[in-house]
Amino acid sequence: MTDEATDAPETPPAISEHLYALVEGLVDRDGLLVALDFDGTLAAIEGRPEAATLPDATREVVAALADRPDVEVAVVSGRELADVRERVAIPSASYAGNHGLELHTDEYVVHPAAEAAETAIAEVCEQVAAELADVEGVIVENKGVTATVHYRLVEDAAVSAVVETVESLAAAREDLRLTTGKEVLELRPAVEWDKGEAVARLRDELVPEDAAWLPIYVGDDTTDEAAFAVLADDGVAIKVGDDPATDAGYRVADPEAVRTVLSWLGTYGVEFLDRAPDEVPTETA
Repeated sequence: MTDEATDAPETPPAISEHLYALVEGLVDRDGLLVALDFDGTLAAIEGRPEAATLPDATREVVAALADRPDVEVAVVSGRELADVRERVAIPSASYAGNHGLELHTDEYVVHPAAEAAETAIAEVCEQVAAELADVEGVIVENKGVTATVHYRLVEDAAVSAVVETVESLAAAREDLRLTTGKEVLELRPAVEWDKGEAVARLRDELVPEDAAWLPIYVGDDTTDEAAFAVLADDGVAIKVGDDPATDAGYRVADPEAVRTVLSWLGTYGVEFLDRAPDEVPTETA
């Protein structure tokens, strides 16, 4: 009997051990686009979504980056755009809410299909709430153009019933589609749009024409994988946490480690923008 090789994915290396790779990406670039998820990335995940807060120290670091003329910062969240803007509260940043179905750079825009789905979202929220009224811990969040069913606080024995109920209600509707995240089920308009599409559009809008900017995306959830894929050929993707099932090239441990990397970018990394390769060390501690 012989052992069979496994194809189990390897956890990507810690970006803190490979900062020279970021330096190599920054040289010969004119600027930097930093796109960041919110829950689990900038802020710790909480049992109830309304409890999530951005630490003041993180806000200061992100604001300092966003205020630089050679850096654009965008927060890309599954939250409603107005909600995430209020929680981040950095005027010089751009925002993508509801996985990019809502965008605010110079002005606010919403995907036409999402706007048309608001009635359907309200209806399905009522249906889910009614069906799961007896399940303790379920939170049904109507975010205008999408809805999220949180089951992080649901007892393990009841989780399968929650998932089956939401899947059944979603399957009965042709105008909505169901996606999954970390202990959440998300109902969205039946349109192919995700954080990857949002990051691509933000890059088109925020990066000056004919300029060579390095895009970086940091996220923790399965919904962030689409954004990682967009940056596969030209960018840096960083996964928060130790889940090996990711397209990100690097990882950080938690939101505190995210702040450390962003602080390094703002105080040291940006100094390598627009430098020639022969001015750069081969490795950076």
